[in-house]
Amino acid sequence: MPENIETKKIVILVADHTRLWTKGNLYVPVILNILLEEGAINENIKVIIALGTHVDTPIERMHELVGEETIKKVEVINSANMNTDRLTYIGKTTHDTSLYLTSEACEADHIIMYGGVLHHVIAGFGGGRKYIHPGIAGYDSIQQNHSLTIRADGSLHPKVCQAILEGNPVHEDMNEGAEMFLRDRTSLLINVAENGDGKIFYVAKGDWKKAFAEGCEQVNRAGRVFISRKADFVIFSAGGYEKDGQLYQSTKALFNSYGAVRDGGQIIMFAEAREGIGNIEFGEALKTYKGNMNVLGKKLIEKYSMPSYIAYRIIDILSRYNVTLVSNLSQEETEAFGFNYTNNIDEYVKNLKGKGYIIPSAENILPLIEE
Repeated sequence: MPENIETKKIVILVADHTRLWTKGNLYVPVILNILLEEGAINENIKVIIALGTHVDTPIERMHELVGEETIKKVEVINSANMNTDRLTYIGKTTHDTSLYLTSEACEADHIIMYGGVLHHVIAGFGGGRKYIHPGIAGYDSIQQNHSLTIRADGSLHPKVCQAILEGNPVHEDMNEGAEMFLRDRTSLLINVAENGDGKIFYVAKGDWKKAFAEGCEQVNRAGRVFISRKADFVIFSAGGYEKDGQLYQSTKALFNSYGAVRDGGQIIMFAEAREGIGNIEFGEALKTYKGNMNVLGKKLIEKYSMPSYIAYRIIDILSRYNVTLVSNLSQEETEAFGFNYTNNIDEYVKNLKGKGYIIPSAENILPLIEE
């Protein structure tokens, strides 16, 4: 606890609806009650939902993230994102990102970050420094950070992938941004992590750098699986709702799984996608540039956007593997996005040849070839 807690302005940063698995509705009220018992004043505490570029959480759904009790006791708000009136400039990183952060967080003396650590397709690992940058950053700052995924020639940066921190420019920029923000403040990071079955198995708190590093180790221990060779096929589930509520969100499971399959192999992806594509720009990029990813790569250099980058990565995978999507999407929609379609799973599986892997909850499992 910070000294003279009764005079401190405190901000608790929490994840949005893409991280409901972190059970903030259970943990955040406990954190808040401890602060109040130690002498913190309700009016000096704010909870900020670290949206990044995601849509605002409606007031009526905030209890799902922080609990009803929290909403009754302190102010709960969304981070600024595109609202430039609520952004404060804190400096420029060595990767040339002009960092603007949510002003309400910049007014705080003590920062508590609560959320999950997991493998992440561009940051290496989610969580930790990510609750600052991009979590409470402005839209333009986030775009500058995420544009580090693409090299000057429009190709994918080889270090921008799951489980890689060293040499990953996206992580380095995020880390530097968090250092800039937290330098003159006291802070605490509280991590949770899921195992391969999608259940929380790890909770820890501490210095934001040390706790994040330890959390990454735990995620690797529970979710990184070494395999002796790539298979002819892989069958996987994106992990169920809300992890597969949208096709856009479900791509995390595909990014984890395709590395277990040989080039030209078959992938069958189960993702309900009850809410549809999930991001219009992502869907349009899939339709427009399927089979022509180089053009999209060049466009990303001119004007970067994360949904188009995710489409770029998916188009790359679809060009190298036979990917069949089983979802709520129609055959017309599925094929328009570049995936194969089947309405007869039994027949599909019967026709598979060779050896393969089955991954029940692929967002939590990262297969890697054992060296």
